[in-house]
Amino acid sequence: MVTRLSALGDTFVEAKRQVTALRRTEGDLETLLEVSNALNQEHELAPLLERVMDYAIQTLRAERGFLMLKDEATGALAVSVARGMGEDLAEGDAKEFSTGIASQAAASGVPFFTANSKGDDRVSGFASVMKSDARAILCVPVNYKDRNLGTLYLDNRAGAAGFSEDLIRLALSFAGAAAGAIENARLYENIEEETQKRANLSRYLSPAVVDDILNQGQELALGGSTVECSVLFSDVSGFTTFSERLSPGELVSLLNEYFTRMADAIFENMGSLDKFSGDATRAIFGAPVYDPNHAAYAVNAGLAMLRECNALMTKWESEGKPTFRMRVGVNSGPVVAGNLGSPQRMDYTVIGDTVNLAQRMEGISEIGSIAVSQFTWEIIKEFAVGEDRGPIKVKGKTDEIRVFQVQSITPPARDAGQIKRTTPRVEAELFAIYSQDGQSGTRQGIIRDLSAGGIMLQSSFPADKDNFVYLNFTLPTGGQVKAQAARVVRFSEDEDSPGSYRINLQLIEISEENAQAIAGFVLPPS
Repeated sequence: MVTRLSALGDTFVEAKRQVTALRRTEGDLETLLEVSNALNQEHELAPLLERVMDYAIQTLRAERGFLMLKDEATGALAVSVARGMGEDLAEGDAKEFSTGIASQAAASGVPFFTANSKGDDRVSGFASVMKSDARAILCVPVNYKDRNLGTLYLDNRAGAAGFSEDLIRLALSFAGAAAGAIENARLYENIEEETQKRANLSRYLSPAVVDDILNQGQELALGGSTVECSVLFSDVSGFTTFSERLSPGELVSLLNEYFTRMADAIFENMGSLDKFSGDATRAIFGAPVYDPNHAAYAVNAGLAMLRECNALMTKWESEGKPTFRMRVGVNSGPVVAGNLGSPQRMDYTVIGDTVNLAQRMEGISEIGSIAVSQFTWEIIKEFAVGEDRGPIKVKGKTDEIRVFQVQSITPPARDAGQIKRTTPRVEAELFAIYSQDGQSGTRQGIIRDLSAGGIMLQSSFPADKDNFVYLNFTLPTGGQVKAQAARVVRFSEDEDSPGSYRINLQLIEISEENAQAIAGFVLPPS
């Protein structure tokens, strides 16, 4: 009987211990979910790291600690944020507290735990720890998938509550949640940075050239290649007389107004603004991305520039300001296009005989008109109306060049021959939170374009074709899309952004509220 009672007592104690462990595990899971949700709401990296450290101290019951992250370019570890270590990282002071254990955990991928550093032979080699009053130490690698981002170090001093070994699993789970949030914040910042770069470059270059430059990354290489394109030159007639009647400030203001209209006409026709030089403009059409209709777009841009100039001169005349006239020339043919100059100063431009002849076309053009060479006319003659001015001797050319004065043109549609979408698709930069069938937790991504029936999502997480995801995001119009189901129709690695993926999604079972929100952003007002 005594033996049985003793066995029953042991069983009761073990059952009580297991119940306590289950309750603690349940509590840890609830804490991790709360922390993960909180971290995923922070998109900027610097404040996110601060929150990671604060939550680590609180969740893992530590007095102090620090977070080390690897430099993405060099792989070197550096302390990003610390708590209670006697250092103000914002001051940039040297950090004398020990990072040896943290570096070791990052390199090995193995967590480090000790309940009593003073009696642990493994700690004796770390002098800074031995000199400090750290007693209990817990350090875990911060891993994203199979890639180490850094390490999380925590300790408690003598007299404080120590760590228990069962905290290691919780610490690893916490570090995993933090790693996912850090990667998403980096992705978000990279996209914002690229968006800003694109906005800056788009003030000077066509979208095609912007894409070409951004695809090369930070190191823009010198050099060029031979391509077929069209080059446009425009110039102002009577500029000297015009400028003499204005102060420098007035001259700059009026020229800026004029050049703004010229740039808009160029960009609307898929051109690249090569340069403004004094009162002249040079633009490129069809480079670096070849377009068979480059000549038509160049001529159409020239005609639009002439119309804009006439409208602007009418406006200035009504305001009592001086006016001028302009002329345009276009030539088409092979050029050397690329980044030309020196490593310290380079320009995307074109050079060659084709460029020189385009400038000659502008020089012989009549005021208020556009002259094109025989090489351009051969490309556009099927959809242009013009007058043959006959062979003309051009400076720098042995043979005469046939010149045409163009009155109008109807360039072919840019999307000719392409499959039309059943619903409009617009580019976007929308932050989204989503879950995926068969995967626990929430994930983050950026919606790069959106239509009434589909989405292209950029994310640092992979996806399986035909799997289902459920999205939540807010639109610039203020509309909210909640719990929208979508099927993965295509998935690929993003060549322009290593470590991220492009996920093409087909929206299914769209609720009336979600459909109205998306339509309010995608569809133009009636």
